[in-house]
Order: sequence, then structure tokens, then C-alpha cells
Amino acid sequence: MIETPPSPKPQSSMWTDLGPVIAYVIVFNIARRMIDKGAEFNLLGMTVPGEDAPLYIGTLVFALAIIIAVIYSKLKTGKVSVMLWVTAIIVLGTAAITLGLKSPTVFKMKPTAINLLFGITILGSLAIGKNVFRQLFASVYNLPDKVWRVFAFRWGLFFLFLAGVNEFIWRNFSVDFWSNFKLVGVLPITFLFILLNMPLLMKHMPDMATTPAKEKEE
Repeated sequence: MIETPPSPKPQSSMWTDLGPVIAYVIVFNIARRMIDKGAEFNLLGMTVPGEDAPLYIGTLVFALAIIIAVIYSKLKTGKVSVMLWVTAIIVLGTAAITLGLKSPTVFKMKPTAINLLFGITILGSLAIGKNVFRQLFASVYNLPDKVWRVFAFRWGLFFLFLAGVNEFIWRNFSVDFWSNFKLVGVLPITFLFILLNMPLLMKHMPDMATTPAKEKEE
């Protein structure tokens, strides 16, 4: 696992964050190369067009991967974060609808729904004088109230931005492009956002290196 400085990103294992996405992208691309687009494909007793089969197979794998991520998080850390629970519920719900109704559009809109929910929840909590973002990560970081509000506002807007990006991509590009953009587009954008926020976080983080020395002097 790549170690990075502390960030206000939701804290969970790298694999619980990226594992389901990586699994989806890999399986989607393998299926896309192996399945004849002009023929029908049988998936779990359902007959689906070969052209849509890679997305349906990827959807099923994504759902299974998110279940594994929840179990892994519980076994590894003893708990499952609220954000992972919410993500899992939406993923499983949209996957069930996608496969049950044979509607690829539902699964394409999944990232929109997840990011809108997170963004609106965070910004909405600020609007009523609360800070859901701080409540989620207060045990991880020790920051002034003003900085918590800044980070909450930034992350709220960023989630809304990701929702908008997803809507633009799936509505204007092929399913192949949309599927791969999850890994080669959204991931770099998120890492860049984290890096841009790093100076503010490091500026207000307690100096951990000097804390033991101060305690010893006391």
C-alpha cells in the first residue's frame, strides 16, 4: 500500500476504496474483448445483448466486490465506515435494478447518486450549523473549527463536481470510455484534489514530532 501524508479523505483501506472499481474495470475490459457484441449472452439465466453483457458482468462483479470490501473492513478494522455502508447500499441497490430491469442507465447513474448524496449531506449539514464531515473524522484529525468547515465545504463541492463529471461522461461518451474513466480519470482527479488540500491540513495538524518531548519535559 502506498503511504501518503494524512489527508481529509475518508479513512478506509486502499483496497476497500479501490478494489471494487479495479475489479469492475478489469472484468469489464476482459468481457468486452471476449464476448461477441452481435450475439446474445446468457447471464444468470437472463439473456442479454452481447453489446451490453460486459457492463452487466462488471455490475455483478462490482456488487460482489463491494460486499467483500465491507467484510474485509469489518475483519481488518473491527468496523465499517458510514461512507462505505452507504456506498455498498447504493451499489447493491443499483446493481439489483440494473440486472433485474436490464437497464444499463441505472448503473451508469450510480456514481452520480453516491456523490450527490455525500455532497448534499455535507453542505446541508453546514447550512444548519452542523458539520457531518467533522463528526465522521474528528477521531482521526485534530483541527480548528474553522478548518473543519473549510474542508467540509471543499469536499462537499468536490462530491458535487464528481457527480457532474459522471453525468457528463456517461451521457456523451461510450460505455467503454465511461467504464475506464472510473480508474484513469476519477482516481487521478481525486488524488490531485487531496494533494491540493494537503498544505492547509499540514499547516493546522499538531506537531506530532515534538509532542513526546514536551510530555517528557512536563
